[in-house]
This record gives sequence, C-alpha cells and structure tokens, in this order.
Amino acid sequence: MTDDLQLLINFRSEVAEPDDETARRIYALATVPATPPRSGVSQLRRPRGHRLLRPSLASAAVLIAAAAAVVLIAPWQRSHGTLADLALAAIGSQPVVHVVSEMPTGGGLIDIASGTTTPLMQRDEIWYDASRGLRRDLTTIGSTVVDDVLETPQGGFLPHGIVYDCAWIAAHPVEATKARVSCNPSGGNGTTPHVVPRPRPALNPGLAGFADSYRTALASGQAREAGTGTVDGQKVDWLEFPTSGSVTEKVALNPASHKPLFLRTGDSTTRIAEIETIAYDASNFARPQPSEVPEQPSATRADDTAAINLDGAAIAAAYPDAVWAGTHVAGLPLVRVETQALTVSFSGTTPSLHGNGLDVAYGALDAAGRLDRSQPFIEIQEAPSPTLVTMQGFVHGGYPPAGTLYANPLPTAARTSDTLSVGALVVDGTYVTIQTNAPTTTLLEIARALTRP
Repeated sequence: MTDDLQLLINFRSEVAEPDDETARRIYALATVPATPPRSGVSQLRRPRGHRLLRPSLASAAVLIAAAAAVVLIAPWQRSHGTLADLALAAIGSQPVVHVVSEMPTGGGLIDIASGTTTPLMQRDEIWYDASRGLRRDLTTIGSTVVDDVLETPQGGFLPHGIVYDCAWIAAHPVEATKARVSCNPSGGNGTTPHVVPRPRPALNPGLAGFADSYRTALASGQAREAGTGTVDGQKVDWLEFPTSGSVTEKVALNPASHKPLFLRTGDSTTRIAEIETIAYDASNFARPQPSEVPEQPSATRADDTAAINLDGAAIAAAYPDAVWAGTHVAGLPLVRVETQALTVSFSGTTPSLHGNGLDVAYGALDAAGRLDRSQPFIEIQEAPSPTLVTMQGFVHGGYPPAGTLYANPLPTAARTSDTLSVGALVVDGTYVTIQTNAPTTTLLEIARALTRP
C-alpha cells in the first residue's frame, strides 16, 4: 500500500462520516481512488485516452486540507443544511400552500365590571393551489368568521353571492348594471355579453407574496441569510428574499424548527402562525355558505328626524329603548338628542332594512347647531339590531357579548384630542356605538355610565 493511500485511509478512519449527502461525497474521496467521484467539492476527470494518475503525497495532503476545511464550515454544522435548505424542508413540497397569519386589529374586548382587556387578533388563512387555479381566503376576528372568499377559474364566490369580477360583468352586462357594478370608468356595461379572460387566482403582495414566493426563493437559492435578531422577545434567524415587483421581504425563522415566525415588509410586521404545504383536499376549497357570515350591508344611512328635550323622561317617551349617560359625563354636558331613521342596503336582490334609532351627543354645538367635532365630544348612537347599526363596519368581529365592551383602540395611558376612540356594546337589547375624542375620559367610563333614562 502506498503512503498516499495509507494517508487517505487514516483520514477516513479518524473523521466521523457526516450525514449530509454533499459531505458524504467529500468524505468518499478518502476511499481507494480507483475511480474519480462524479461530483463534490473536488472532482477528478480522466481525459479520454489517458490513464488516471496516482495522486502524489502533496495532492493527498491538499485534499485532506480541503476536506478538513469543509468539515469546519459545511452547512451540516447547522443541523444538516443551509438555513434556506432547512427552511424549505420545514414547509414541505406538497402542491397546496397553506398559510395562517395573525395581526392585531388595534381593538379588543373589555370586561365592563373588571376592566380586564383582551386584544382582538385578525387571523387570515389562505389555501393556494397554483396548478388548479384555486385560492381560498378565510378571515376570522376572535371566534367570528368575517369573510370567506373562494377564487376559481370559473369565478369567485362569497357566502352570500359571487365576486363581481370583470369577466362576470362582461358576460352578464344587464345583471351587472342592475347590481350597480362595472369595470368601466363611465359605469356603463352595455347590453351585449362578451368574453373577457378571467385571470387565474393569484396571491397579493405582502403576506400573499410571501406564501407564493417564499418556497420558490428557497428552492432557487434567491433567499439569503440576513443575520440573527430578536422579535417580541424571541430569538430568530433572518432570511430575506425577493417577491414580485422587486420587493424584498424578510422572514424571521424559529432557530429550532426553521419555520417562519414573522414576516417583515418595509415597516409592517405580520406574525406567521403557520406555513406548510399540504396535499390537495377538495374540502379546503369548498364554496362558502351563507350560514358562515351574516350578510354585510353595502350602504347604511342615518337621517335625523326629531330633536328631543334634554331630560330623561322626554328621551324615554320618544325612544323607549334609549340609554344615556345622564346630563353630564366625563365633564361634558348633554347638548343634543335626536331620533333617527335608519336604512341599510344590500347588494344584489336582498331588500333594504329600515328602523328607528337614537343619537345622543355630549360636548358643544357649532354655529349650525350640530355637534362640534373639533372640540372634545362624545356621541352615542343606538339601534334595535346589529344590522341597523350604521357604524357596524367599525366593530371588528361583530358585537361583543353582554357585559363586554368592544374598544378600538384599547385604552392607553396617553390620549390626545386627536385620538378618536370607537366602542360598541349591548345594553338591555339596545345596540350602542360610542365615538369620543375626549382626552379626559375612556370608553369604559362612558360604558359604565350608560343606563335607561
């Protein structure tokens, strides 16, 4: 046995075999060099018509030095792969991308008796199958489903109807005009159906770009390590990767599982609760059902009908289900009470709803006799049902249970007159919304003061 060969065999016996395939190829160079390896860090190719020369002692030493250097810096030192390799393995390679993200709504629930606050989170869940042209978006706030949208090559579907896209409008111009939707700046649709190609469902920028581009960037090598850090007290490994539109996003990975924890796009940070790839399951792309989500109004209107004397007996007589906070609250006087005619409209064929409401205002009146919103004010609006509440769109996640106040934003130590707070609660069957910019009070203080006149 030659000295060169013995040296290689000794190296092989002293260095433990790594698990990584690339490492095995390097490690295999320390075997009897009868045939050069096909791939690896160092490759020996025999020219056609030439015999493979036996390695000299010097070349063997260089090989050992190179292999030793690779052992010191190789990716398997990070649990058997580069960070991108590990991140790719963590989400799998199934055809459907499934992403769950969470972000604060800014609002939350307050227990009126104790004052305990619970932030409300918005949870967005996406299933995306690019090969089948399918995408489903399910949005919940707290435990309430607020939106469910299915996009398919045949069109989009909502719990209470369809997505009016340009392809549908072109094919149904008369129906589109009746529904008051159009893709033309003029608002006209004509009367002759024609075909407009429907684009395949795609993922939007930001989180959606992450869901679509993240796996591609990992597999193609475009994802780059961007150091380590701490987010919300958690240690993370950062990867950055490009998405569509030349936007670069950064994703914070759990150092142990290598799964995403946070996505950072510019100054915006989104918590990634889960990302994985899964097998196709038709139930994940089921058409949304009306029972999931109450039908949302397309327009609301409140018209003042009659002013009421500013005393409890007159208010109770004019609106038997009224609530108020007395003649003063948080240092602000009662300045106006009016009954209102409430109207709620829906898109499509659902008929409009009508009902009576009440508007109770504290603060100061302007020259026209209206509530002066440039000064500290409190406005309380009341309705007999959540559907007739004209500010329903400001109440994320639906009306809170009895004894609970929805507040947006949640109370903070510092507030100014520029801060508008919105609250919602149910008082003895009356659905109440509160608006205030008064820096000396809180929504909770107002809610606790509400009673029957």
